[in-house]
Amino acid sequence: MTIRARLETSLALLPRVALGHWPTPLVRLHRLSDALGVDLWIKRDECSGLALGGNKTRKLEFVLAAAMASGARAVLTVGPLTSNHTMMTAAAARRLGLDVHVVLGGEAPARPTGNLALTHLFGAHVHLTPLDMASPTTAQLEASQALTSRLLAETGAYYIPPGATMPESVPGYVGAVREIVAQCEGGFPFDDVVVAYGTGSTAAGLLAGLALAQLPVTLHAVAVSSVAAMERFGAASPQVLAQAASDRFGWRLDFDTSPCRCDWAREAAEPGYGIVTPGSDAALLRFAGDEGLLLDPTYTAKAAAGLLARIADGRIARGRRVLFVHTGGLSTTAAASEH
Repeated sequence: MTIRARLETSLALLPRVALGHWPTPLVRLHRLSDALGVDLWIKRDECSGLALGGNKTRKLEFVLAAAMASGARAVLTVGPLTSNHTMMTAAAARRLGLDVHVVLGGEAPARPTGNLALTHLFGAHVHLTPLDMASPTTAQLEASQALTSRLLAETGAYYIPPGATMPESVPGYVGAVREIVAQCEGGFPFDDVVVAYGTGSTAAGLLAGLALAQLPVTLHAVAVSSVAAMERFGAASPQVLAQAASDRFGWRLDFDTSPCRCDWAREAAEPGYGIVTPGSDAALLRFAGDEGLLLDPTYTAKAAAGLLARIADGRIARGRRVLFVHTGGLSTTAAASEH
């Protein structure tokens, strides 16, 4: 069985709705490749077509299909005040005629901007709770959970967890692996794949796709939150999340025998979600200056910093072919406007 056939068989019977523009571009970064000594490519999922783009489109095609199959007329999801996920969920829900509630952690600004303004524009019911995503307290988590539980009881909505990290979202990035194989004429000519790890289901989908296709590739999932915050939120590894999806859909995943590997990068120096670092700042400027590409500061700039660090210290060896997955929506790029 071909690589593409293995992936298509895994996805064939799963419900899905159409939300994105596929395929997204797969582009070689010539100047950075020459400078870094690797063959560097980018999968531009910021061009995914829903709202202002990002990785959530692929996941929501499967998650909202499951919601509609359950008979839901409304969905409810959770995220930070600047969340691309909640904004895109609102856009997708309205396209499908579903009502949408979002529980956002943070203090209400005097004037909504960015993703918050767009979430209102899409007609979502916005509920605020004082939750610090970079360093949440127990009381804040309990208050957010209580508000979410009350709203679910009142609305009967289908619950979508932060980042849509649930088994139903993982097929989205199994599909991305299939799409890349099609763009590469039936192969997957990459040694390493680098992606941001926010809540984990994008990395889990990529890992599941690589494992289902039996590809000898290393996935580098670069965490964008502090270790302490991930522990507080109960973050799970890409492998655990991929295995949960495998159990849900009856896939035959065996990570003990799979040739693919996962580097779940949780750096002790990472200060927290949404906090710019010198490394992410430098990566954002380099991709913009060398390739004319915009990275969002919350996700892809931090993943790009991880990419550059791994090439610099040899964890990604020179001469390897590397795929960087751009998962961010462009609506957060304005946060870097001082540059």
